Amino acid sequence: MGLRASTRITLVLSILFLLSLPLFAQQTGSISGRITAVDGSALPGVTVEARSDVLPQPRVTVSGENGDYRLPVLPPGNYTLTFSLAGLETRTRNVGVRLGQDATTNVSLGVQGVAETITVTAQSSLVDPTTTELTSTVGETEIENLPVAQEYRDLIKLAPAISYTEEAVRGPSAGGSGQDNVYLFDGVNVTLPLFGTLSAEPSTHDIQQIEVIKGGAKATDFNRSAGFTIDSVSKSGTNQFMGQIGLQFENDAMRGDAISATVQNFDQDRTWANLNLGGPVIADRLFFYGSYYRPTVERTKRSNPYGELPNYESTRNEYFGKLTYTPLASILLNGSYRASDRKNDNASIGTTSAASTALNEEATQNIGIFESSWVINERSFATFKYTDYANETSSVPSQVLDLVPSLTAGSHINIADLASQGLFTVPLPVAGQDAYNAFIAPLIARYGYGTGARTGGGEAGVGSTFNGQDFYRTDAQLGYDITIGSRVAHDLHVGYERMRDEEDLRRSSNGYGVLSAPRGVTFQGQPVFYQATFTRSVSGGNGNNIRSQYLQENVELNDTIRWNNWSFNLGVLTSNDTLYGQGLKNDTSTLSGFVAAPGNKYKMYEIPWEKTIQPRVGTTWAYNGSDNVYASYAKYVPAANSLARAASWDRNILGLTYRAHYDVTGTLIGFEQVSSSTGKLFVEDLDPRYTDEFLVGTSQQINSRWSARAYGRYRYSSNFWEDTNNNARVLWAPEGYSHELYIPNLAAQLAQIGTGGSGTSYVIAELDGAFTKYYEATVESDYRVGRASVRGSYTWSHYYGNFDQDNTSPTND
Repeated sequence: MGLRASTRITLVLSILFLLSLPLFAQQTGSISGRITAVDGSALPGVTVEARSDVLPQPRVTVSGENGDYRLPVLPPGNYTLTFSLAGLETRTRNVGVRLGQDATTNVSLGVQGVAETITVTAQSSLVDPTTTELTSTVGETEIENLPVAQEYRDLIKLAPAISYTEEAVRGPSAGGSGQDNVYLFDGVNVTLPLFGTLSAEPSTHDIQQIEVIKGGAKATDFNRSAGFTIDSVSKSGTNQFMGQIGLQFENDAMRGDAISATVQNFDQDRTWANLNLGGPVIADRLFFYGSYYRPTVERTKRSNPYGELPNYESTRNEYFGKLTYTPLASILLNGSYRASDRKNDNASIGTTSAASTALNEEATQNIGIFESSWVINERSFATFKYTDYANETSSVPSQVLDLVPSLTAGSHINIADLASQGLFTVPLPVAGQDAYNAFIAPLIARYGYGTGARTGGGEAGVGSTFNGQDFYRTDAQLGYDITIGSRVAHDLHVGYERMRDEEDLRRSSNGYGVLSAPRGVTFQGQPVFYQATFTRSVSGGNGNNIRSQYLQENVELNDTIRWNNWSFNLGVLTSNDTLYGQGLKNDTSTLSGFVAAPGNKYKMYEIPWEKTIQPRVGTTWAYNGSDNVYASYAKYVPAANSLARAASWDRNILGLTYRAHYDVTGTLIGFEQVSSSTGKLFVEDLDPRYTDEFLVGTSQQINSRWSARAYGRYRYSSNFWEDTNNNARVLWAPEGYSHELYIPNLAAQLAQIGTGGSGTSYVIAELDGAFTKYYEATVESDYRVGRASVRGSYTWSHYYGNFDQDNTSPTND
């Protein structure tokens, strides 16, 4: 594991590139406002200086002809603003900048006199008079002091108006599947392509702030999420040397005892050790920050209904380093690298699984970030960002079998010792099925769990699968912002992003994989008494490694028009998505457009720009200068990146999954390929999945410490894609839709391609009539005073449809 050689070269070149190109990314906030005289008239030419311990050099700007000023791309933190103009009094403001938010700070300057210092708290407000985005931020104080756990996914619990879910890897989502969420860590997309889960596990101890965007998105930051987007920004060094050492522990005496006969019992000790240090490398120019984090888990005296279990141990070492550099006051460079290595011994033993089913797991995670900003002048700035993310995981059965499954006619499994050939799932008796119950009684007696009379439903044997999944994502972003006009101002933004996802999948079975004793199954007219489902490793092409890629390019244009107390947002985001698989070669002269080529990368499908146009329109009226009402419409086209790995053709050749059927003596009757695990062809000219969102609301600044927000929202999603049976619409199509095959000549296309296609009966298709709808009404409130804050929300929602987005089994969809 570890960083690939090509990645190292890319990172080195990126550093050199950034030293010569002063551009930046969006892990920032901003400050803006209007400067007036005591009579309310605009004051142009006022010098505004912003100083902060997180900004090596102060940032300076000058107010425009209508008194407006703007300080963009500021690292989140606490700032002191100084307003000065010859002949007038100098004033200062203490302002907190939050990730992704604009802190509005207006001042009035009188004749020269005593300077005044005022602490402004409204920047923490739920009120932003210029946007319809539903954003919420959580600062460093809350993260450090609230009783949340140590993993990044635990921060979701702090997001208001989003239901909490017990499912650890797929978070909740208002009006969509948990798969639609986007998880950004320090601005890096760490969402996995398989079901959009958050399996990454960076820690929270050096996060400074988090931001959650729940809806009302503008055409900025390449937001395609039909759920919510969570982002964070890490701590930085300052002009002072500061550090922290921490140790938390939880021993078994601090845990309650579970009282159940079907759960694991164990003594558990946990520790969380961390340290960090930050400070200047060059005063007022270059800061550093570094940290180390080591969580451990140890479970001893383990047991479950199968008896004693081996001790479980999990250790992780995570290192993080960050540099912040301002060669000029107008240029800011950030570079950071995070590396994590985790090892779990004797893991994945279920509550009713034998000790021998354990797996040993390893995971390596690396996150590299390079970003910079250039404030060109008072009215424009440019941005750039490059990130490299790698998440490499593997698991190996603790007991490896020296056994190769046979599909030769007349071969057999040893029914006298099923647990020595794979993972045997112990059957359960079925009421009223006396013959079946009599057949499985000896199996339950031998492989079931419990003392005395054994119980079915457990797992005996060994871990079934060798699994390796290495996931990589590189992302480059460019942006340019300029303000045109004064009385009617246009804040224009243009951005381009190129993101590439890659997955290397290696999977094979330990022995015969998963063995079972099914009920009521026949194959080729014969009753089936035993089944084995296993993945066989086959050499060829790229070995046993199946690579899939998903390339997305995004272009966004946005214009925020500001006129008096009105703001109008007009924007559009469009994308071009290309899916690449392995195992075919593109050939337009053939019936299918492909020829077999094991190990070869090929373009399997492309979603063009014109099919992914996502308008973003909104208006905000700050009717009294602070309180506002707003309305918006946004279309989201989420990335379909999980389908690249689901359809890759080498799944028909490398590591193909079989289901073998055996008679009562364990002799092979025959076998079949598991269709859902094979490579697949796409239906032509698909329309991408989309979500339409309509939003209306109001925000109120009740006083300097208390703000509130109320809104209503409607979301409609359709055009769901799925890998499904080619004859699914024949069997289940809703009224008014086609009842024909998705690909009428699929058999002929498979025959033309040849190698490995005979078992493929699935295709990638749009499910006719599939939809979801979501209605929501939410009230939120935020109160802050000193180091104390209170936040609350209430949501009424109604979510329904005819498609279960989180479970693709045939009985659910």
